[in-house]
Amino acid sequence: MVVSPRLAGYKMHPVACDHAIVLIVLAINLLRPGAKHGDPQIQLTVTSTLLILLACLPLAVRRQAPLPVLVITSLAAAGYAAVVQVKSPIVLPLACAIYTVATHKDRRTRSIAIAVVAGLMVVTTTLFTDGDLLENLSVAIFVLFAGAIGEAVRYRRAYLHELEDRLRRAEQTREEEAERRVIEERLRIAHELHDVIAHHIALMNVQAGVASHLLREQPDEAERALLLVREGGRTVLQELTVLLGVLRRSGLGSLPTTPTPSLQEISALIESSTAAGLRVDCESPASLELPDVIELTTYRILQESLTNVVKHAPGAAVRIRIEHEPGSLTVEIVDDGGHPGTPYRTASVDPVGAGHGLLGMRERVTAVGGELTAGPLPDGGFRVRAVLPLETGGATRDDPGTAGRRSDADPQRVPGAGELSTGTGGRC
Repeated sequence: MVVSPRLAGYKMHPVACDHAIVLIVLAINLLRPGAKHGDPQIQLTVTSTLLILLACLPLAVRRQAPLPVLVITSLAAAGYAAVVQVKSPIVLPLACAIYTVATHKDRRTRSIAIAVVAGLMVVTTTLFTDGDLLENLSVAIFVLFAGAIGEAVRYRRAYLHELEDRLRRAEQTREEEAERRVIEERLRIAHELHDVIAHHIALMNVQAGVASHLLREQPDEAERALLLVREGGRTVLQELTVLLGVLRRSGLGSLPTTPTPSLQEISALIESSTAAGLRVDCESPASLELPDVIELTTYRILQESLTNVVKHAPGAAVRIRIEHEPGSLTVEIVDDGGHPGTPYRTASVDPVGAGHGLLGMRERVTAVGGELTAGPLPDGGFRVRAVLPLETGGATRDDPGTAGRRSDADPQRVPGAGELSTGTGGRC
């Protein structure tokens, strides 16, 4: 039998359902009021009709008052058995009342009610109708069966309610997880934008200030500074194009395969910082095998530290030290705060807005399970020190001979290599 989807989803209103039950049980009791063993069906009297009405009509409000309806229906059924002295379908409204109590009341209340009603009906039918106690136990069994059905329906409703509650909580959890991932993605994009733009914009700002300062007295140097500004602007545009292209694409298969920044690019980072007037010293192992996430974190720390030195201590001497220890990588960037006598110090250079570089570095280091300490030094300058665990991340890359790296046995100095520096008070 095929049921229409419209009919399958149909659910009768509770009030209409109760009224339908009243009409059905009332019709059954009026059409077949009962009979004695071997005798034809009895005829209805005024008393029996009133008792049938008294047993059936209260079912219309069985949901609102389960116990009062059960009491009235039980007394009417017992009175019918005592007055008419026959077995009849009047136990049907009694069963409906028992079912309602079983589905609406607590365990103690419904257990007592079912036991009392079953005992009352057994005693009444045994005393006033034909048959012995064993024959009349069928009435008690009928009452207990109605109570068992009510228990089963009650447990099923509780089970379905629990399932709905779990589904609701799961949906809420999925929504919260989706919102959390959106927030994390926004923060990640914000960090990448800051790392990509802040370094080059800071260098462009410094070079523009230098060009303005030397434009009349040393036009050749001013032109060189403006060329560096132009190169920095071109680099920012290229990196923004790549980043925005990733954000615009919806398919994973269309994502670019350009490698993320790594320690292989320290030389270019050092050269751009040196062009901005920093004096950079770098000590690093000749070759490192690092997880990708550690390498990217190290590069971003170096980039942000040099950016802060450019913005807050132009012309400073910077020392970068990278140490590879068993299970960890230590990166330290120290600057001396700048020397007042350098031309870059006297140039009019203002920081480009209030950044979040130090906070971003701390979040990156914390994300890979490392530790970051940063603060001003007693003799001036600033130091940033990060300890990164090497077990974080998966894939590693071998980049021997990277420009700007030197072995510990032969610690040569590389111009333009900077320590993690976040500047003095007021930096990032």
